[in-house]
Formats: sequence, structure tokens, C-alpha cells
Amino acid sequence: MAFYEGMFILDPTKYARDPEQVTNAIGEMITNAGGEVVASRVWDERKLAYPIAGFKKGVYWLTYFRMEGPGIAPLERQCQLSDEILRQLILKLDHRIAEAIVQHINDSEAAASEA
Repeated sequence: MAFYEGMFILDPTKYARDPEQVTNAIGEMITNAGGEVVASRVWDERKLAYPIAGFKKGVYWLTYFRMEGPGIAPLERQCQLSDEILRQLILKLDHRIAEAIVQHINDSEAAASEA
């Protein structure tokens, strides 16, 4: 299985109403396409460089997941059909840095839970 990073720009109004439902939908899309979510978190809410579907702001959601290559095309198609996702970018990561990224995220989450 290859390791991927997905950056999703989410509809800020739908995210504000029910963040758990919107983010769970992304995880479900990945799982339905044959993937396994390793780590997932909100990155930031930012002003967009140009309006997308009438929105001037977007919530950036960062997800790391494992998946076989043929599952990426159906995942991207599901993202395009989703009302919650304005844009997505999925990148394949080198396996050498993937484990370091996951370790860093897990360490950050552990430190946050201790505080």
C-alpha cells in the first residue's frame, strides 16, 4: 500500500454547523475506496485566493492515509461530487518520510492530550 497526503478545502458553513459529520464523511470516502486513514486533523481556516463556488473562506482539512493506487481515481471522483468539499489535492508520499510524519502527528496528539 502506498502512503498519501490529502488536503481538502471544506465548505466553511457546513463545517461550522457539524464539523464531525463533515470530517467523518472524508474518512468514509477513503475507507470506501479501499484506504485506511492514519491521521487526520484540521489545518486552518483561511481566506481563499479566489472565490470557489461563491465562498471566500475555506476550512483546510489534512489527512494522511494508506491506499492502493487504483483507489485514488474513485476517491477523487467522490470528492468532486461531495457538497462538503470545495477542492482536494492528493499527493503520494515517499515511504521514507511517511513514517516520520505519522510519528510527529502522534507525538503532537499525545502532547496535546497530556496538557
